[in-house]
Amino acid sequence: MTQKLNERAMLASLTISRWQATKTDKKITREVADRHAVNERRAGKYRKFAIDVEAPSFKATNSAASAIRHEHYFQTLPWGQDGARILTAANFETYSAKMRSLRADFEQASDDFASDYPRLCENAKRELNGMWDASDYPRDIRRKFAIELSIMPLPDAADFRAALSDDAVSTIRSSIEAELAKTTALAMRDPYERLYQHIERMTNALKDPKGIFRDSLVSGLDELCRLLPRLNLTSDPKLDELTAKAQGLIQGIDAQQLREVPAIRASVAQRASEIQDAMAAFMGAAS
Repeated sequence: MTQKLNERAMLASLTISRWQATKTDKKITREVADRHAVNERRAGKYRKFAIDVEAPSFKATNSAASAIRHEHYFQTLPWGQDGARILTAANFETYSAKMRSLRADFEQASDDFASDYPRLCENAKRELNGMWDASDYPRDIRRKFAIELSIMPLPDAADFRAALSDDAVSTIRSSIEAELAKTTALAMRDPYERLYQHIERMTNALKDPKGIFRDSLVSGLDELCRLLPRLNLTSDPKLDELTAKAQGLIQGIDAQQLREVPAIRASVAQRASEIQDAMAAFMGAAS
């Protein structure tokens, strides 16, 4: 690479805060322990739902949180420290746009739930009867929902400075460089694994002439192949080559054709199997 790693990528950290609506009922826990003459620490804990967790407004917050978490992982590479992920510079604009949109969805869902919260609390008071406990319900529920996204630079061994001997500084820099090399290798395995897993699913789905599959078998591969060049942290030509081959599998083909035209299905299945075998050997996996 002509550029340093910290010029090609950064670290992205996502924290999602949500009210879980699940509470430990200390009174019921104590009653169960007393009824069975068991120490509370051995009897376990009784958990209850403070509200109807199937309420559409509450489920919408869970869905919005899951969507932004999924996209964060999809658009980034593993880093392995402090929950942060590697975000390549090539993918920064796409990542930022998607996260802004999904964050807006989460904020809207949280606002809607906060508006519905008083009604859900009233219903819970009636439904829980003697298990109702006012202390289970935050007054400002909206503050329980938040998204925190932070972008930080990758460490650079050359930037390490301290009031130590030259030998000590050199040793620490070498350690940082070794750790970065290890982390980079781990990060670059991730795109290969994503591609391999999708090709494997495609092979398994198509080799059975009567097998059923979703449109995402094709659309998901197309989306992944568009993303992988932006995740190619080290400009690995092998990854580019495999991505191009995978993209070629579905060039000009849609899922319906794979279902309705046996010759196309068989051809794609055969080529997918060949890519899978090549990747299995390349990655040291069992074919």
